[in-house]
Amino acid sequence: MRPAAPALRQSQGLRQELLLLPQMLQSLELLALPAQELCEWLERQAESNEALDVRRPQPNLRQEGGSSDWVAEQTASAPSLAEHIESELALSELAPERALAVRWLATRLDARGWLVESEEELCQAGALAGLWSADDALSLRQAVAALQQLEPRGLGARDLCEALLLQLDPQDPDYAMLARLIELHLEDLAARRLHRIACALSITGEALEALRARLRVLDPFPGTRFTPPVAAILPEVLVEWNSDGTYEVRLDTRQWPAARVDPAAEELARSQGRTSELARYLRPKIEAARSIRNALIQRQRTLARVAAALFARQSRFLRDGPQALVPLAMHELAAELELSVSTISRTVQGKHAQTPHGIFSLRSFFPAASPDDSGATRSAIAQAVRALYAAEDPQHPFSDAEALERLARSGHRMARRTLAKHRSELGIPSSYARRVLR
Repeated sequence: MRPAAPALRQSQGLRQELLLLPQMLQSLELLALPAQELCEWLERQAESNEALDVRRPQPNLRQEGGSSDWVAEQTASAPSLAEHIESELALSELAPERALAVRWLATRLDARGWLVESEEELCQAGALAGLWSADDALSLRQAVAALQQLEPRGLGARDLCEALLLQLDPQDPDYAMLARLIELHLEDLAARRLHRIACALSITGEALEALRARLRVLDPFPGTRFTPPVAAILPEVLVEWNSDGTYEVRLDTRQWPAARVDPAAEELARSQGRTSELARYLRPKIEAARSIRNALIQRQRTLARVAAALFARQSRFLRDGPQALVPLAMHELAAELELSVSTISRTVQGKHAQTPHGIFSLRSFFPAASPDDSGATRSAIAQAVRALYAAEDPQHPFSDAEALERLARSGHRMARRTLAKHRSELGIPSSYARRVLR
């Protein structure tokens, strides 16, 4: 039997599709951008669109006794670790070949300023760089010693102990005791087993406290001071109390870039006539600029609506602080504002609010509920646990049973394993490790 010949058929059906226009996609893109990234995006658009006029915001960084220019100069003048080592080498009297080896070692330092590679690995890598032969460990050790003599002391250390020892002065009368503390008792110091340390060193508690104060000024990670500074957080939402006891949620327009259609481009397009070549070139540019301006207006309106609804839900936070946050899911706010959950997520992404209790990300106001039945958030539970242990008597620390009982009295009931998890996340050791003996 021959197969049937192919034939054309027509059929009818219903189908729903969601089509996002370019303007809608652009609005969604701008909604998700924080103010700083929004400025950069607009500047890139202005470079390719003569009809778009963008003005970058000028946040007021002036402080008493200083200016934004001073802040910018300080940030720009901060040297990198490599630049600092280069300046140190310029003041040293090292032979050229030794200085070259130190420069190379500086490239092997991690962000802490440590040399974490083994001696064998460094020997082989240095040999490949033409600094010494593969079995010349002496030249490597001499270069490491030269690096460790540079300021700040501690650079080139292989571990925490060596980083601290390099910062001690051998001429210090307490050098031997400080070195013993670092070499033998770092773990005991971290766990606050002070009585054990005092007995091992045969010194009084007062003498041990004086030595601990000397150690606190040492920098275990000398390389981190050359890490580039983190960009300052510029909150777009301001929440302030009014004199009548109410609060106001508003947008900080100083953080917003200004974008408009260039009047000169509009006038030029009109004066040339609709059919002119210049008008045909400028017309799509002007429409694109108008679309961007409208998207910015929509971004501002959406952010204002979401912020107002968010702090209406979290009004207890404004009175009592972070411990008073209530569990809130994005879909709850989305239903209230008749927006999609994805719109709420884009709106709070990367945005921050200046509140009476400090600067917080908008996303942090959507805390998940805690596992207990108190209705508090996980962060509120963690803060309650932290406050409980901070107030305990160091000589008689709470056992887990006592801590659970006190937390239950304050309305936070939880299992022992939940308490242990909170202690672990907060870095709170066991009652034995917390006990301070006099």
